[in-house]
Order: sequence, then C-alpha cells, then structure tokens
Amino acid sequence: MIKILFVLSLLLACANAEITIGEIKSKPTSRAKNFLIWQYLQQNITPQQADEAFNELDGVSEKFFFAYANKSDKKEIKETVSCMKENNLLLIKDKDCLALAISPYKTLNMTKKQREDLSKKIDSISMREILRIQSEPYTQKAYESYSVNAILTMFTSTTACHRRDNLNIYLDEQFLNNLATHPKISSFIKIVVNDNKLDKLQTSLLNLEGKQLNSESNFWLALNQLNHLNKKSALKHLELSLSKSTHRIDSDKNYFWMYQVTNDEQYLKKLLLSMDINIYTLFAHEIMKESFDNYFSSVETTENKAKRNIQDPFYWDEIRDEIRVTPKSGLINLASAYKNKNMSPVQAMILEKAYNYKIHSYIMPYDDYLKDISSDEKALIYAIMKQESHLIPSALSHSYALGLMQIMPFLVDALGKEEEKPLKRYEEMFNPKTNINYALKHLQWMKKSLYHPLFMAYAYNGGMGFLKRYLLKDNFNNGPYEPFISMELMANSESREYGKKVLANYVMYKKVMGEDISIVHLFDTLTQPKKTDRFREQG
Repeated sequence: MIKILFVLSLLLACANAEITIGEIKSKPTSRAKNFLIWQYLQQNITPQQADEAFNELDGVSEKFFFAYANKSDKKEIKETVSCMKENNLLLIKDKDCLALAISPYKTLNMTKKQREDLSKKIDSISMREILRIQSEPYTQKAYESYSVNAILTMFTSTTACHRRDNLNIYLDEQFLNNLATHPKISSFIKIVVNDNKLDKLQTSLLNLEGKQLNSESNFWLALNQLNHLNKKSALKHLELSLSKSTHRIDSDKNYFWMYQVTNDEQYLKKLLLSMDINIYTLFAHEIMKESFDNYFSSVETTENKAKRNIQDPFYWDEIRDEIRVTPKSGLINLASAYKNKNMSPVQAMILEKAYNYKIHSYIMPYDDYLKDISSDEKALIYAIMKQESHLIPSALSHSYALGLMQIMPFLVDALGKEEEKPLKRYEEMFNPKTNINYALKHLQWMKKSLYHPLFMAYAYNGGMGFLKRYLLKDNFNNGPYEPFISMELMANSESREYGKKVLANYVMYKKVMGEDISIVHLFDTLTQPKKTDRFREQG
C-alpha cells in the first residue's frame, strides 16, 4: 500500500506513541517486535536507549540503520552513515568508506580522468570494469570487449533519462544472444519493452531468441512483437513462455494472450480448466458462457470466544507458524479449531491451503462496519482487503503497512488530522473498525479522480501521482490489444499484478453479493476516460 513514500513516515510518526524498552524486551523476535523498535526509535530517547533497542532487532535493514543512526552517538555509526551518503567519491581516502559510498549512479557524471583516478582506489574488479565501460562511446563495438555482466549492470543500474539519451542503440542478433546468457538479461528485457522511448533497443529485441530465456522474459518479448505487429513471432514467444511457466497464473496469462493473438477458442477452453480465479479465467468463463463454483463465501462459525486475539500481531505470528508447520493431512482439523466467529478469516485461509488453493474464499466478516456504503464500494473494500491482508486485522507488512487495508504510517498520520481523537499508537490500526474507517476516508478522496476499480487499485498501491503519469503516457487508448497491453506493460510490477488481483476480487465479491457484473464490460470501459478518470481528455 503506497510504499514509495515510506521515508516520509519517519518524520511523521504518531506523537503520542509511548513504547518502552521493557515492552520491547518482553516480546518474541518477529516483524511485530521490529515494528515496536521502529516506533521507539522515533521517540525522544537517549543514545543509550537507542543502542539497547537496536540490539533487540531481528535483522538490520537500511531504513532501520538510518533511524538508529539519528539517535546513536557512536563514532563508527556516524562515520558509516557519512560514508554511505557521501557523493564526492574522489574526496574519500579510506577504502572501506569508499566501498560503502560508491555506486554506478554516483560515477555516471564523472569525467574519464576522474573514473581512472577512482579506479586506482578501489579493490572491486567488477566496479573497475563498470568505471571503464562508463567512459566508452555509446556503441556496440565499444562494448564488445567487456563482460556481459558489466554491460548489463551498466544498463540496469543507470537512470531512465541516461538510457534514453545514450543507450538506445541498435544491437545485432549475435550480440544480443550473447547477452542472453546472463541472468540479468531478464531485467534488461523488462526495462526495454516497458519504455517506448527505447525504440532502437525494442527493434533489436525482435531478433532475440527465447529458448534460453525464462517464462517472464519470453512473455515480454511476445508483447514487444505484438507492438511491432508480428503475430507469428509473438505466438512463438508465448508458447515458450507457457512451456517454461511454473505458476498457474503465468500459464493462464499465456493462454489468454494466445487467444488475443489468434481468436482461437481452444485457448479459452484451456483457461476453463484452470482452478485459479483471476482476470484471465474470469474472462474465459464469461466469453464461453460457462459457470464455475470453486469458491465459498461463508464458513461455519460458533459464538465461542477465541483463546487468541487476532487483532494482536504477536498472536497472529503464532497462528501463522501453526498453519505453516501443520501437514496437509491435518489442515482440515486445524480449520475446525478456528470456528470462532472472529476467527473466520483464519479458518478460510486454512481451508484454501487444505485444498491446495483450488477453492477460493470470498467471505465478508466485516459487514458491521460497512453498512452505510454502496455495494460497489463494499466490493472494492473487500477486494483490496483480500489482496492486502487476507482479511487478517493484525497483518503487518515488511514496510509496516498496517491491518486489514494495509495503511502506511504516514497515511495514518495524514488521515488522523481529520479525526477528533487521533490515534495514540499505530497498533490501534489493528482494530477492524478503525482501519476500515481510515481506508474509507482515503478511498473517498480517490473517488474524486477515479471511477474504475482497476484504477482505484493502481492508485491505492502505487499512489495517485504514479497512476496519473502512467495514464498521461497514452496508455489505455484505442490501439491494438488495448486495454490489455497497457495492463501488462506497466513497469511497476507490484502495482501491475496488484491491480489484476484486486479487479478479479472485485468481480467475485460483486458475484457473491448477487449482482450481475461483466469483466468484459469492465475491460471495455478502460479505454473510455469519462468512465474511468478525470486526468485524461474526456471523449
């Protein structure tokens, strides 16, 4: 949920949060404990208290290290941060400090002489090669004497502007297929296919063989062929992608696109056999007028009070570990142990796993908090909630998105300014009523600009600014294979896949609520701005 602005939350932590070192030490090692430590480091604490809390961490990420460094008075910590942030690399004399500071991005604007001087000061052979290749002319001939790793590292680690201005050159078939022997070719292909300003490189990719590439790379190459109106070659890459796919969703995606290329219903029939519920299988069932029933919308519950509080992330950690270690043969019995009414999300999750995710849950346990909204809003709330947290109130992400709707701390702070009684601690977001209330406020703001569930999902995950920029790049137009080509060619892979899953969830929750819904119609409206958003010219 809008992770790109995480750093801002460091400055906006709840002023009333009162975490103690005793509370931290009393908790078991876990992500939830790390979250307590992160909050503690935002409080007015002494360097000694910061040291004590830092030693309780389970693993150290960069965000934690900088938060700790702001409180610490240890000389070595301050020096490490100073090295990491130093941009003038030529001023650094210590080799260890230089190793922390150097990156291909920082050396991009150096002169050839400066790179030569810098190269003498570093031990890394691969970084020396990067420095040399950065000083070469932007030609294939100049790159031929360098390792494949250096070429691909230079390309993938630089900026989009630098690539467009300098690295958009034609590469011949032999050179490209040599690059394809390195694992980094996947990132190279993804970047090129997703950036239409790299037109020369996109043309070059038309000659790249796919036999040695993975499923994802072949799929990107197929889309590149379609953008150049080469159906036959696109189908070849789709077949290769299918043969190398290891996940059901990837197989379904390839069958869907084979149908788009050929209009051959045999591919839709393949999709009918899938036990997954996604935008591709929903499309196939609608076109072929076939029903499906591999889902449930309720579970058997009792009024007995659960022994564990699912609103406590430490208890949720225990439950999750219990599910993880239970053998498949014991999952049905384990599900029966969670028939308490407030544990229905846990029971549903266990049942999905017990049936190898061939049966899918669309339960609605939080209707009490959704009484005064439309069915469309309710379906969208549940669609996002299912994707974000699997309906678990105390879900906590790696980025510390909180609760049912995975709301980031900085957004909690912003939304809390409108509340009469602001939260005292972020843990209050593990209360379903509170979490849903905040999410509804955020979605209400989004609805002023967006009118389609897919675009709402994109913005919820990647931010409104991200979505606006994507729409204004002439995506979701009336061109060939739209809107599907724009749905697939979104460089932000997290938002791309997130949007697909939320849209499928939305359709299913509308179905569960007994409302007619057409995913084909939802697709069709994506190219009609007046039905989707206020950013594009209204036709």
